[in-house]
Amino acid sequence: MNYTFESIAGYEQEKEELMRLCDIFSHREKYEAKGAKLPKGIVFYGEAGTGKTLFAKVMASVCGLEVFKIDLSDVENEAAICRRIRREFTKASKRKEPTMIFFDEVDKVLPNRHEDYVTDRSKTILAQLLTLIDGMDSAGNIVFIATCNEYDALPETLTRPGRIDKKIWIGNPTLSSREAILKMYADRSSCQFALAMGEIAKLTNGFSCAGLETLVNECILQSDESGFVSEKLIHDRISEIKAEDIPRARSAMDDAVRACRNIGAFVVARTMNDGGYILNLDRDSIGNDFFNGLFSDFDSDYERGDDDDDYDYDEDGEEEDAEEDIPARLYSKSDFMNAIVICLGGYAAEEAVLHKLYENVKYDIALVDDILFAMSEWGMLGLSHRYSERREDKMCYSDAWTDRLYTMFDEIIEECHEKAKAIIEKNETLIQRLIPILVERQVLERKDCEPILEQLGGIRK
Repeated sequence: MNYTFESIAGYEQEKEELMRLCDIFSHREKYEAKGAKLPKGIVFYGEAGTGKTLFAKVMASVCGLEVFKIDLSDVENEAAICRRIRREFTKASKRKEPTMIFFDEVDKVLPNRHEDYVTDRSKTILAQLLTLIDGMDSAGNIVFIATCNEYDALPETLTRPGRIDKKIWIGNPTLSSREAILKMYADRSSCQFALAMGEIAKLTNGFSCAGLETLVNECILQSDESGFVSEKLIHDRISEIKAEDIPRARSAMDDAVRACRNIGAFVVARTMNDGGYILNLDRDSIGNDFFNGLFSDFDSDYERGDDDDDYDYDEDGEEEDAEEDIPARLYSKSDFMNAIVICLGGYAAEEAVLHKLYENVKYDIALVDDILFAMSEWGMLGLSHRYSERREDKMCYSDAWTDRLYTMFDEIIEECHEKAKAIIEKNETLIQRLIPILVERQVLERKDCEPILEQLGGIRK
């Protein structure tokens, strides 16, 4: 298929940059005569479904570049991946004509920027890729083009100037771009829409290009016999797509951040309780059945483990529903204090291993607050620090009294944070090595995880 700049609807600013690059590659002699070096590598980055691959196809078509695509969809092991990459570079190097080596979703097989989570496989693949890029034709006969969802996830050794010289962000379309994209897809059909494309564009803020294409196609498929798309149908399909959020592959960085948080909490919990567990990438889980039981009394997303058998039963052996504010088992003050340390284990792991904090830890901090208020109400922090919502309704606490309570809360949180940090620092290498394993397997039951922990040196208390 012959792609042109008209193949890209909207994205005027990004297209201008693409046109400039295409002019450079189409008239390379002019720029080389000036003493300029052509870009060796270019990365198009942005969320899934925004058209990054389309930009690469337009560039190849406009510049007359033969494309050698590195397709890893049917290879799994490290050696086969390296052979596939090497094969495409070798084929490109044998051509005298201008050539593009295209690597789609390159971030899926490489370690991240800080190499906080790496595997021997990803390091080997990266080393192979860097060697091949460095050996590319210095005359600018070959250009390396890659796409990725998160530019920050790429290692700095790849993105430094001289390897990747140009980075172009392709974000979700703006209002004007959404209107142009909707019009392009709608004009390909004979259907009549009850709303103008400009009005639909206003209703689709946050939609990707793929989402807009899906919307138009769904409206066409469900139009009436005359090809009319009613206003109700448009609104219904928009709501449906928003609710489903158009399934997208989660980025490698998202998985790594989630794994880091869950493993951090798990490692801290394991130093305090050696009970049953399932280490799960997706579910809210501390990775410890005992403490999951404690947290489930504050947050229904946490599930009690199999060893949590201290329930109340009626005469027929059926489990009774406990009162909402009474735990199913008795926990001590030290259990709750340890729970706070565990909550902050994920926080401390992101600090130490990823060197930054992400918004996912906000749920752990909120859970800490809930635990502290419960401990206060139940008298665990001393009767002089007992906060009760029932009492507050009838006789408000003074500002000085609440300030004293919150000061105590802050002191407890800081003390627990230091305990969590100390445990995480002792196990930082273990966490780094365990992250890619959990990302790959998604779920690790105790029987599978214990041999891995032993192989990695175990958890240091």
